[in-house]
Amino acid sequence: MGISTTLLDHIYIKTPLGLKEIAERSSGLLAKQRRLLILIDGIKSSSDLAALLAEFELSAKLDELVELGFIQLKDTALSVEPNVEISNNAIKELPTAPATEIIINPIIDPIFLEQAKNLMIESAQHCLGIMARSIIEEIQQCNQSNYKVVIARWNMALRQSNKARTHADQYVDAVKTLIGID
Repeated sequence: MGISTTLLDHIYIKTPLGLKEIAERSSGLLAKQRRLLILIDGIKSSSDLAALLAEFELSAKLDELVELGFIQLKDTALSVEPNVEISNNAIKELPTAPATEIIINPIIDPIFLEQAKNLMIESAQHCLGIMARSIIEEIQQCNQSNYKVVIARWNMALRQSNKARTHADQYVDAVKTLIGID
């Protein structure tokens, strides 16, 4: 069964149940289902996902995740209206700092960071062989303050490997999706 052209532009987001499944692995998803769930970020369209996964039955897998309650169409999520009324007087203009003074340092969920580290270690072991030892040590020491540097070094090591070069982008996209960075 191929991907229908009407599904190529749909964008999906994770539901709270889907986020819980990523964190806890409690539902026993198959590896392909889990990989797809991780890659769904509310930005990538179905065609983007198909290109990343080289998946011929993507629409069926997306339907399975929808039926299980792990994802929903992004448009559907926007149609849900909150039950909160805000009066015009309740909203006040907040002071803003100059753009040069704003530093955004996102905090990454430790569970997602650990899962990303495991994915990086597994891919390094599989693709880099004996050359993986030093990068694995760096990955094991990875934390909130140095994760971007470690991801960059791991990415470069994959790109220099004959075995991993063609899959480096997919690995990096999966790690970025897991920890929620662009």
